[in-house]
Amino acid sequence: MKKTITKIAIALSFLSGWSSVAQTTVTFDTFTLSPNSYYQDNVSTPFSSGAAIFDYEWDPSFGGYWSGGTSYTNVNDTVNGTYTNLYGNITGTAFSGTNYATTKNNAVISFTNNTTAVNGFYLTNTTYAWKSIKNGDSFARKFGDTTGTGSGTSIAQGEYPDWFKVIVRGYRGGIMINDSVEFYLADYRAAGTINDYVVKNWQYLNCSILGQVDSIKFEMKSSDTSFGFINQPAFFSIDNFVTQSTVGIEELTNLSNLSLYPNPTIELTTLSYGSNSVSELNITISDITGKEVKRITSQTNIGKNSIGLNTETLESGIYFVTIYSQNASKKIKLIKL
Repeated sequence: MKKTITKIAIALSFLSGWSSVAQTTVTFDTFTLSPNSYYQDNVSTPFSSGAAIFDYEWDPSFGGYWSGGTSYTNVNDTVNGTYTNLYGNITGTAFSGTNYATTKNNAVISFTNNTTAVNGFYLTNTTYAWKSIKNGDSFARKFGDTTGTGSGTSIAQGEYPDWFKVIVRGYRGGIMINDSVEFYLADYRAAGTINDYVVKNWQYLNCSILGQVDSIKFEMKSSDTSFGFINQPAFFSIDNFVTQSTVGIEELTNLSNLSLYPNPTIELTTLSYGSNSVSELNITISDITGKEVKRITSQTNIGKNSIGLNTETLESGIYFVTIYSQNASKKIKLIKL
């Protein structure tokens, strides 16, 4: 299967001597469930673990049904691809332990303090969504199928550039921040069919580029919207949801117009911070796995507002430049061609 196209961000890392952070991993195994079952509450009661609060919505109409948010589960059904299997994921197991969670489009996870950063989590397709994408159903077309797309004869049957993704949006003070993270749960956009894929295992999504947040929201999108909405089941499953406290590390705000240019780059990029009030910056460059590949420390920048970063030895790919100044930090995505 083609490697996931979109893998974003690095785990927050701090230079020696900086404030320590405490990580918390929600595995959902702290919740008690009978085998092959799921969380259900007919008065829309959220559930929580550590600093994370998972919203949950129940609609009493038509006899009652799960209408929004997240539900923890241990359903292991990888065969039933209908609406009667809303909770099971296509791997048939949790990433670790017994329980995991399934979440719906527009689900929100909020936090008990505003100094929380989401490191990341594992995710995969539900059985319901995976079967719909691979085979089509009464609402959704089979991915790649040109029937009903309006493509005419310009695109060969089986080669329609379909996609299905989740976007993680962060909120700070109730306001959506500029940075977001996206992950393709299915991607048929590449030419031909050999690189088409629908995720069928657990994949890690790093979200630390969002920085400090008081909540995150999952937004799902698809190329198949012939009825005016996502025709695939807008569900996915998550596990090992990792957060950390960022007490003592603030967002870097004393530097104006922070940017990298050119970006994308080949051999050299310039970090511009539009301020000459900073006496020292510490900079690290990490790859998408979180491995530090370059460090520039104790740079004296009095009277300057930029610094050049040599990227010639870096392999092509996505990197993150993290800038530290006193007790503050900021990350910027860098693309090396």
